Amino acid sequence: MNFAPPLVIAAALATAAAHAATRSATFNVQAAVVSDCSIVSAPKLDFGTIGVQNVAYTGTSTLVVACTSGTVYSVGLDAGSVAGSTVATRLLNGPGGNMWFSLYRGAGYTQVWGNTPGTDTAGQTGTGSNQSFTLYGRIAAMQPTRSPGSYTTTVTATVTY
Repeated sequence: MNFAPPLVIAAALATAAAHAATRSATFNVQAAVVSDCSIVSAPKLDFGTIGVQNVAYTGTSTLVVACTSGTVYSVGLDAGSVAGSTVATRLLNGPGGNMWFSLYRGAGYTQVWGNTPGTDTAGQTGTGSNQSFTLYGRIAAMQPTRSPGSYTTTVTATVTY
């Protein structure tokens, strides 16, 4: 067998290493964050089973919003999809006609939740995380009891920022 002497191998490796070269460069990576908001969830508000309407019926739901940190925003609710609805008196429609209800920003049922920013909406400053808003609904007592069936409307939530 023919072996190269160790000194020859070491010289060959040193020569190969001497010819290897590297160069480096740096570059910037960036992203621009803008004020932004999203409605994460808007689950239905269910008043449950309703009988004779000699008492008020209440229900709650939680609306979840996420906005970039520092973004000031408000959440409004429109009157709903039933013709004749207003934010003060929203209407559910079903087989027996319309049944009125209201949506409120607090458990005291005194602040109607509307859709005019700065007037009748709810708002906060974004944190970058989900923020929850409780919707308080009440079907007024002492309105005519409606025929059995399902009564519905579709309310649109809007976040303004």
